[in-house]
Amino acid sequence: MTSIELKHQAQLQEWASAIKECRSSGRSVREWCRQQGITPTTYYRWEREVLSVAGSMAQQEGQDRVAFAKVPIPRQECRNEAEHSATLYVGNVRMDIYPSCGMEQLKILVEMLHIC
Repeated sequence: MTSIELKHQAQLQEWASAIKECRSSGRSVREWCRQQGITPTTYYRWEREVLSVAGSMAQQEGQDRVAFAKVPIPRQECRNEAEHSATLYVGNVRMDIYPSCGMEQLKILVEMLHIC
């Protein structure tokens, strides 16, 4: 990091503290700035800069996080035509029902047929 970047980082930290102080003072920004001997324009410029850097850091932290979810893998079975126990035809669609088909799956299939 260059000396200019280090100086800017130090200024950002100072302004972050000043902005917290202003916000917690109970005074208006204009009044607080007058007492500190700075212009409101300077205050708001630094406030935008501090908030922008804080937002970028928060976004980067969110991207650095990795979350894993356990995803169930459906059981894969090799099927051939002789194994299915029923075949439903809806229009041009053919649905083979296998003995291992669960009640929940059948219920969903029946609901889908009612929608069609």
